[in-house]
Amino acid sequence: MEQGMADLHLGEFEFFKILLPGMSKKKLRLPAKFAGELGEHRDSKLRLAGAGPLWDVDVVSSGDGVYLGRSWRQFASAHDLLEGHLLVLRYDGAGVSTVTVFDGSTCRKQYPHTAAKIFCPSPGSGSNSGGAGAGGGSPSIADPSHLAVTLRQCNLGTKQNQYLNVPVEFQDAHGYARRRRVLPRMGGRSWAVNRKRGKRVLGDRTEFKYGWHQFCVDNGLDLGDTCFFRVIREGSAGDGEEEDDHVLKVEVRKDGTFVA
Repeated sequence: MEQGMADLHLGEFEFFKILLPGMSKKKLRLPAKFAGELGEHRDSKLRLAGAGPLWDVDVVSSGDGVYLGRSWRQFASAHDLLEGHLLVLRYDGAGVSTVTVFDGSTCRKQYPHTAAKIFCPSPGSGSNSGGAGAGGGSPSIADPSHLAVTLRQCNLGTKQNQYLNVPVEFQDAHGYARRRRVLPRMGGRSWAVNRKRGKRVLGDRTEFKYGWHQFCVDNGLDLGDTCFFRVIREGSAGDGEEEDDHVLKVEVRKDGTFVA
């Protein structure tokens, strides 16, 4: 049996797909009933929530059905999808679908980069539709533009003790040692968050510190939420001139659902 379907409410509407020998790696066929739930997003794009930031994948129609097309191959490669794997795709609404992968052991596939790791888009792509850093291997640090962090208690403690550590590869790639602040942007609003310098064995480390608490409070962030940061404006990093704003677009995943 190649696929199954469950009639559920929006946000729980899902299907499963077993990757069988001979199936195309370039596209993934969607059940007609699932495709019908996409509404205006049919024949456009579907944003896949896998192990990392959202991936924009084209939804295309042909004579024999509706498929996930361009960028699906990169998504499959980045998530190390193989024959025999079982995928569960749940439509969360607003053109977003969550993908859960079960491997040959019948257990959910674990991706070590789902928390506090770096993700890189494929060259020439405006979205995170590929790149070695998004897969199961070692993350690439060639111009990383994405960061995903699952929030823990240290990120959501008292106002005085709240902070977010920034991975070394990400801070070094964007010159955080010379920056005073970053501007996370969510829901059309930006927050000024000043960084705090700390020490590590091989040099300084960065924490998002002053202003981070307010960002969390205003956006209702909680334990287990996953924040996806994407650099949308690099900005200058000082060096004797006035610092330009370094802007990070933030998307948050709560209980499997993305919020603006």
